[in-house]
Amino acid sequence: MIIKKLLTKFVLLFAITALISPAYAEKITVDREEYENLKKAVEYLLQQQEETLKKAEDAEAKAEEATEVAEAAVEAAEDTSGVGSWFEKTQIGGYGEVLYNNGTQNSDNSDNISNEFDVQRFIFYIGHDFTDNIRFFSETEIEHTRAGRGDDDPGALELEQAYVEWDYAENHSVLAGLHLVPIGIINETHEPETFYGVERPRVESRIIPTTYRVNGVKLAGQFGKGWSYDFGIHEGLQFDDGDLDIRDARQSGARANAENLAGTGRIKYTGTPGLELGLALQYQDDFTQDDTSNSNLRRDQLGDSGISGHLTEAHAIWQRGRFGLRALYARWDIDSDVEDLDDGDGRDEMFGWYIEPSYKITDKLGVFARFTQIDERAGDNDGEAEDSEEERFLAGVNYWLHPNVVFKADFQLEDDEDRDSSNDLDGFNLGVGWSF
Repeated sequence: MIIKKLLTKFVLLFAITALISPAYAEKITVDREEYENLKKAVEYLLQQQEETLKKAEDAEAKAEEATEVAEAAVEAAEDTSGVGSWFEKTQIGGYGEVLYNNGTQNSDNSDNISNEFDVQRFIFYIGHDFTDNIRFFSETEIEHTRAGRGDDDPGALELEQAYVEWDYAENHSVLAGLHLVPIGIINETHEPETFYGVERPRVESRIIPTTYRVNGVKLAGQFGKGWSYDFGIHEGLQFDDGDLDIRDARQSGARANAENLAGTGRIKYTGTPGLELGLALQYQDDFTQDDTSNSNLRRDQLGDSGISGHLTEAHAIWQRGRFGLRALYARWDIDSDVEDLDDGDGRDEMFGWYIEPSYKITDKLGVFARFTQIDERAGDNDGEAEDSEEERFLAGVNYWLHPNVVFKADFQLEDDEDRDSSNDLDGFNLGVGWSF
């Protein structure tokens, strides 16, 4: 643009100079009046060219100024914390399930019947991306529709997750806050449409106390072809005096006693299409939390000696076409001193496993069967631990009205060795679940 302007000026100046030079004037053959008219015309053209170039320069300057203003506006919009920016970086969702349970013990006593509807849970979650590698995630859960109506109220309002995660390197991250323990199949992924059966697998409720959430720090990442790892340090379990149930020992981040922490590590393989293999280990040095007290948790202490233990879990998920298979084994090994406590008979060993084949008849309809064996007092066979093994067979159907909306139905047959056969709980269950 600049070179063009200079050339134009040069040509015009050359022309006018030639016209007004005496040497040229002497050589021209036209009369003086024509010469003067020609000279004025050239001068006029030169003036017009100058004005045109000036207007073009002004227009270009204004365009550059407008571009700078627009770029500044875009940058300010991107940096603003206004509603539009917040909305684009924030995710809202949830899931829930409503169940009907009909269980009957094999007796003529009509009082031994479970017949109820229940809004099992409704979860609302919200996440926010601060940057491409820093994010926040949370889940709030309502169980059984309500909470706060006394000790006998089955409901609860609980915070299930609340953490900040930072991708500090490619394929590697660290999170801090309330999060789900990386163990088992269901604990981290338990939206209703992701598993078969109205209720979650019993092993992943009693041995792995799903939903198992803790306060702590966790590292996670991927390496090699299809390998991933998780390792966390977090609050541990704490036994209640007279109640050594693993599920009830969860502190769930509520002013959790942190005198004795636990560690969990997991290795997972997903490098083969349709296959997942997982192996996890959790260890805690003392389930009594070093014999300290925390009156706000109302946890009675269990004596002077510490009780250590570890949980081992292994699972496999295989999906080949319409056929699927899930299998899981979990086992607690706890210090034998636990048997010296009230309710401690056989509690030094607890285990459970299940196997679940399934088949998708259509893209919307699937059938499954699940066999489960579980023993929460496997370390002994005396007292409370006598014949404590339980077996359960479950079969049913899932119908996905939408990929995120599922209807479920199943029936169960139970065989508990510590009960008379007339007390085994058999029945059927119905449910609907969703996520968004």
